[in-house]
Amino acid sequence: MEMNTYQKQYKTLHHFHGLQPFFKKRHCQRLIGQQYTEFVSEFYQMQISEDHPPVFAVPDGCIDILFECDQHNPQARICGSTLHSQYVELKENIPYFGIRFLPGVIPKFIGISASDLINQSINFYDLVENNENLVERIVYADSIDEKINIFFLSVSSQLKRDFSYITESIIHYIIQQNGEGKIKDLEKITGYSSRHIQRIFKQDIGMSIKTFACIMRFQAAIHALDHPTTPKLAHLTYELGYNDQAHFHKEFKKFSDMAPTDFIKFITKLN
Repeated sequence: MEMNTYQKQYKTLHHFHGLQPFFKKRHCQRLIGQQYTEFVSEFYQMQISEDHPPVFAVPDGCIDILFECDQHNPQARICGSTLHSQYVELKENIPYFGIRFLPGVIPKFIGISASDLINQSINFYDLVENNENLVERIVYADSIDEKINIFFLSVSSQLKRDFSYITESIIHYIIQQNGEGKIKDLEKITGYSSRHIQRIFKQDIGMSIKTFACIMRFQAAIHALDHPTTPKLAHLTYELGYNDQAHFHKEFKKFSDMAPTDFIKFITKLN
């Protein structure tokens, strides 16, 4: 595959967005990232009230930047992908503005290794240099469009780190295959050995190929279960390449802290 093909791959993944089901009912507004750039999954605004249940983040392979739009104390944090369901601390009655990047995209302006960002939520200014008052300017902006414009004016040339084309092609292939990515297939696609591609991928993304593939398969599952015509679990187990329903149940619960049947009930209530 030629280099220019790799450079275009993210444009073919614009349909994908990391689904965060616990955020779903809290969204006041959501804009698909492809309207602005091929590297962002979505922009969103949300707010929780006193009677809302706790909010959890599930693994999605994405980095979020979450701005706490408190006019008296503006803050922001950069959140790496979790590897399991994780509680998200949100203040009641405070609006939040979020930016979710596509799976595997790490902004160039973040000064930290990919592995050190996994499972972490870190103060924006601890990781971002030369963007003085950016958080304040975004928080004080009135509309979501203004916030997005301010963000892009500040970092438009640094939206994505440059990775090895090996990593780019593996990300693309795994997402296109809904999380199925056998190492021997990836060896054929990249032309490199298993050991080499696994080392390069871990260095670029911060997690193993297997972990990333499992997360993408989990995301494919919750996207399917969130669909108005929910598929039968037995059919979904087969379609996504799980060994059997016990395997599907175990992996799903590992990432979401709930069984697939409980997730369906939860989503039904939200809808």
